[in-house]
Amino acid sequence: MKVLVATASRHGSTREIGEQLGTALSAGLLARKVDAEVEVLDADQIESLADVDALILGSAVYMGRWLKSARSLVDRETKSLEAIPVWLFSSGPVDDTGKSDGGKATPEVKIASAAWAQDHHTFGGKLDRAELSWGERLVASAVHATDGDHRSSSEIGEWADEICGSLAEMPVVRNDW
Repeated sequence: MKVLVATASRHGSTREIGEQLGTALSAGLLARKVDAEVEVLDADQIESLADVDALILGSAVYMGRWLKSARSLVDRETKSLEAIPVWLFSSGPVDDTGKSDGGKATPEVKIASAAWAQDHHTFGGKLDRAELSWGERLVASAVHATDGDHRSSSEIGEWADEICGSLAEMPVVRNDW
């Protein structure tokens, strides 16, 4: 089984969540005796999902939207996404409850509620104004975003374990387009 974790990250925080998920998925599937290859890639590196059996796709959220590379992957690969199990996640800038300042846990409603998505999870994000451009700092101030690392390794691990449980019960169906 080939499992792909794809992320769209502007400053690396969402990529780090993807890497943690990839590590936890590898260990969890091995513990369940599932022969799996888990790979973590940036969403803009993916040309096709034809050889992928399951996808975990995540994006940083800016101004209530996923980054373009994640949205483009969804638009380009809709047929593949309908044929394989897909889990989605969003990250920051949000607080440690996983809520944006507006209280919305699913900023990209159209994608998060897609019929082909098994689940959508929102993780707390990371915000370090020193890493931001002038414009990004201005927006962060305007929306009263809180500096800090609000990601939870235990939450990431628990979600990966849920995914492993689901994958262990699913038959492998190769996507041969």
